[in-house]
Amino acid sequence: MTNDDRRDTEASADAAALHWPSPGTPADAEAAQEWSAPGGAPPAPPVHPASPPAPVAGAAPGSTSPGSTSPGTAAYGAPGTGRGPAPHPMGAAPSFRSWQPGIIPLRPLSFGDFLTVPFKAMRFNRTVILGAPLLFTLVSTILMLVALWMVFTDPQLGLLNTTPTFSGISSRTIAMIVVSVLMMLLADVFSSSIIAPGVARAVLGERIGIPLAWRQVRRRLGSLLLLYVASSAAYTVLLLVAFSPLLVSLAAGDPSGVAIALTVVLFLLVMIPAGFVLTLGQGIARSMIVLEGISMVAALKRLTRLIRGRFWWSILILFVTAILINIVSSVLQYAGQFGAILVSLVAPENMVVLMVAFFVVYGLSYVISLVLVYSYLGSMFALLYIDLRMRHEGFDLDLARAAEERARR
Repeated sequence: MTNDDRRDTEASADAAALHWPSPGTPADAEAAQEWSAPGGAPPAPPVHPASPPAPVAGAAPGSTSPGSTSPGTAAYGAPGTGRGPAPHPMGAAPSFRSWQPGIIPLRPLSFGDFLTVPFKAMRFNRTVILGAPLLFTLVSTILMLVALWMVFTDPQLGLLNTTPTFSGISSRTIAMIVVSVLMMLLADVFSSSIIAPGVARAVLGERIGIPLAWRQVRRRLGSLLLLYVASSAAYTVLLLVAFSPLLVSLAAGDPSGVAIALTVVLFLLVMIPAGFVLTLGQGIARSMIVLEGISMVAALKRLTRLIRGRFWWSILILFVTAILINIVSSVLQYAGQFGAILVSLVAPENMVVLMVAFFVVYGLSYVISLVLVYSYLGSMFALLYIDLRMRHEGFDLDLARAAEERARR
């Protein structure tokens, strides 16, 4: 048996013990187990120790006295059964492997964890969390650069001539623009979604490849695309609401200062806050769809229950992490622009050399910055989803049991 086969076998065995779907399982019934919403009555709030409990001979992680039930375990059956899982066999005492099998300790995360753990996830499962977004972003960026090149070199537009003609645009150029835009949108969906399986496995100390992660994304691709379309429509409505005073005044032919001021107020008080709420909901729902194998509607309904009591805390986490990663992304893009200008000085009189230098150097910085944003924010959303389940459903106990089962093999 090769190392890859052994890793896949261990991941499948852990998935069975934990009741979550192993990446690529064919049946949705298996996919709706561990990462699915618990059935039956809501569990009692779990008690989370500040540090790992002292070892007790014959006790599994999260267990209590004989005959009692650990907090949060009674509701962990398959959805709708109303039954908990089979009794967990007594075994070795809890160990470090049980309570921190991967990139995080199995407890609710602190604010600082959300800032630092995404980088741990990138290092641990770099093939999925960095490699997959890089692959999708490279393809979409290359197509976009080809489309721009066709626009600049289109003979009907004549942009490279001394006097542009603007007599029309070729059908091939239009087709390439449409293809590049569609690929850019799909790359956004794929890059944002494929990170969740990588982070989920990294929590248990498992490394997976792009094919296994892609299978989890592919089985719910329709729901992911529907979520993307719905979110885009909501963003569009928000933009129309925010800019409605300015649009109305422009339509009347008299753009006044009052309309501009009202537009600014609506943008600051409506567009930005509602945009953060939409981004938060889309990010967590995306992780639910991929990991639990549920529909978009089911994910949004479940989100409203999970985020209850943690809404403003989650908004704060998104606000801080988005600002930090966008600052880094902006610095990388500005560096790319500066580098493109320096390279263009090699042949300032040759328009073709100028264009190639700018597109290549700036394109590379754009790809790197975009991959960093996808990987960091995607990891943050997956961790936020796991944290909410730990707080509301005692999910850390299930993860600890799965880690203990793996350690005994």
